[in-house]
Amino acid sequence: MNCTIIYYSARKTSFCEKALKKCFPEMGLTLDTAVFATQKRGLGDALIGAFAKTDVVFTVGGLEFGDSRAICEIVSQAAAGSEPTLCRRLKNDSGDDGYLIRAGKQLLVMLPDEPEQLAQMTRGALTAYIRSM
Repeated sequence: MNCTIIYYSARKTSFCEKALKKCFPEMGLTLDTAVFATQKRGLGDALIGAFAKTDVVFTVGGLEFGDSRAICEIVSQAAAGSEPTLCRRLKNDSGDDGYLIRAGKQLLVMLPDEPEQLAQMTRGALTAYIRSM
């Protein structure tokens, strides 16, 4: 199954991409596209484009913002009219939590911009969940 990565105001993109690419084979995923967004509108456009091509989208970054740039705020506004079938927090003891949102066959995984935290979150239950899709 193909997936897309969107780096949203991420600072450690190459390290995060390496960490994710190591996890993808275990998840049964292949990277289709990696794109970058630095503003809210760019993130929205990137999400629309990504879900037009793939059903699994990872975002990296934006979880640390506490203002209108916060990815959680942007995604919650965008998803307000939809009916997600699953919303789950991906706990992280050493930084920002991640999030998993599923609507139908489409899955959005929001991850922090820290390679070690990202790698920790993508192991175990998340990998099993994605493999079962």
